[in-house]
Amino acid sequence: MRYAIITNPVSGKMTVDQKRAVLLKAAEILDAQIYGLDTTTADDFGQCAQGLATRCDVLVSAGGDGTFSDIINAIDTVQTRVAYLPLGTGNAMQHALEYKGGLADIAMRIRDGEIHEYDLVNCDEKKRAFMVSVGIEGTIIRLRDQYLAQGAAGFKTYLRAVFNAYFREYRRANAKITIDGATFDAENLLSLMVVKQPYYGFGMNVVPKARFDDGQLHILWTNSGFFGCAFGGATAFTIGNRVGEYRTCRQVFVELDRPLSMQIDGNDAWDADAFTFKVLPNALKIKC
Repeated sequence: MRYAIITNPVSGKMTVDQKRAVLLKAAEILDAQIYGLDTTTADDFGQCAQGLATRCDVLVSAGGDGTFSDIINAIDTVQTRVAYLPLGTGNAMQHALEYKGGLADIAMRIRDGEIHEYDLVNCDEKKRAFMVSVGIEGTIIRLRDQYLAQGAAGFKTYLRAVFNAYFREYRRANAKITIDGATFDAENLLSLMVVKQPYYGFGMNVVPKARFDDGQLHILWTNSGFFGCAFGGATAFTIGNRVGEYRTCRQVFVELDRPLSMQIDGNDAWDADAFTFKVLPNALKIKC
């Protein structure tokens, strides 16, 4: 089986030389070349992924959740098999795939693993995703990106963004959430999550019942205050989140009384006052 590893030269804090060095053992295990380090724009990176998809059997994304998201939105995920090597900070996908050990261990698991067909989320007919949210997370992502651009790094940067978003930047909205035809009112919405796997970054188990392969969207929304949020965060890092209203469905439509931000797989997406999400069954073929 022919593997190709693709990594984004500008994501994260590692230099191009550091990324190449840290991936050498994994590349040796997979008998793969490393690509993407010479790209200079997002379009270049996407075109690189598209080209590689025609020349390999498995396209291996080496990066964080955002890089993986960029790749699955650049290629035909129904036709091209992918794999994931975690190089990011939060790495929700690493937890979703239950990866253990270092990059060499994960590369061996990819090499020896099976092809799994997983679902994705269709976001407004514009993007495919594995974890999406509307609300405070979009504000958090924007603040995090600002802090990273200023030289900050690590989990403390994420926490700083969370606190500043909650106490200073984020303004709540009222929402009507229509789930497979049934409508629910959510006043003072803090967050609406639409996911295909349980985790956010850093191992936060925010939607414990979510599954990649059940043909359903997993929806959770919350309008908690500070103490409810603190409890949700504590349980997400331990026994799994216990805060919020949870539903499953195949399609959800969200109407807001003012625009909110959406994040897709840890990347800032767009603002709108209405969003539509649909399940894409068996849309991702991943070797793991």
